[in-house]
Amino acid sequence: MTLTEQEWEQVQASGIRGPRRQYPFGVPNGWFAVAQSNDLGPGETANAHYFARDLVVWREHETGTPHVVDAYCAHLGAHMGVGSGAPESHEPGPGAVIGDCLQCPFHGWEYDGTGECVNIPYSEAGRIPSRARVRGYPTTERNGLIFAWHHALDESPQWELPVVDEYDNDEWVGPIYTDRFISAALQELLENDQDTVHFLYVHGTDTIPEQTTRWEGRMRITEAPRGDGEVFVRETHQLGFVVLRLPGVTFMAATSPVDASHVHQRWVFAYPKALGDEMGQMMVDMFSKQGIYQDIPIWEHKDFKEHPLLVKGDGEIAEFRRWARQFYTFTDTAD
Repeated sequence: MTLTEQEWEQVQASGIRGPRRQYPFGVPNGWFAVAQSNDLGPGETANAHYFARDLVVWREHETGTPHVVDAYCAHLGAHMGVGSGAPESHEPGPGAVIGDCLQCPFHGWEYDGTGECVNIPYSEAGRIPSRARVRGYPTTERNGLIFAWHHALDESPQWELPVVDEYDNDEWVGPIYTDRFISAALQELLENDQDTVHFLYVHGTDTIPEQTTRWEGRMRITEAPRGDGEVFVRETHQLGFVVLRLPGVTFMAATSPVDASHVHQRWVFAYPKALGDEMGQMMVDMFSKQGIYQDIPIWEHKDFKEHPLLVKGDGEIAEFRRWARQFYTFTDTAD
């Protein structure tokens, strides 16, 4: 198969073509972060690309309530987060919010948070066609992030994500945001937690860590002994949402599928004020930089083995994959 220009540049620079990865699953179902809370204020819009779709995120003027819809107007296909900009400039302007609706910049059609067109201001007939709608995504805001619910068949939310109290506690500093884009499927990242052997070879631990995992419906709870005698606990609430609490730091890993083979990973931190800013920032840097950046080159250059050759000692990789299947819709009709 012919190399793209970008692929050819990669081969020239690294000597690696890389596998043509074919994942046997698509975009999973669940709540996924589409923006930081501080990315936009009341009446503002932000453009995003997740679930292999272009999206517009916006807040209502009066309440600041966030919404997420597909970006392209049902009328003539204009991107509703891209305005015409200033007359003297070729640069695009932002999208427009009218009251509690997103307004298409091309002909003024107004859409509510469900994606339904509720006003065509120039139409004298006043009747709005039944097909005048775009896909809307149930939206919630918590823990310093705006989340959209994605389901392959557009079904309603089937669970809620927890509130992490530390982000709204006067005795804590946060949320502190870190983020990165990674060329790998979401499931690959989450599988790492069950692959204890890689800690020895990738992260340089002295031994293979010990841990136990409980599989409780959509929850995965992993516990491991710490060197100080305490127990490390990792709570996974779905694919792409993990909460970890350690002495001196709490952080939430919210990872969103850009498409079936790329993700946007956000780690959101908080630390107690009593810890002090110098020590708190050191803790944030330690967790956000040490470890994850060692994993990224592995994820981005590995092939996905649907039927891996596992041996005794490989950890609960097979158990993880069985657990992960609940978050997908395996059907040819899913988009």
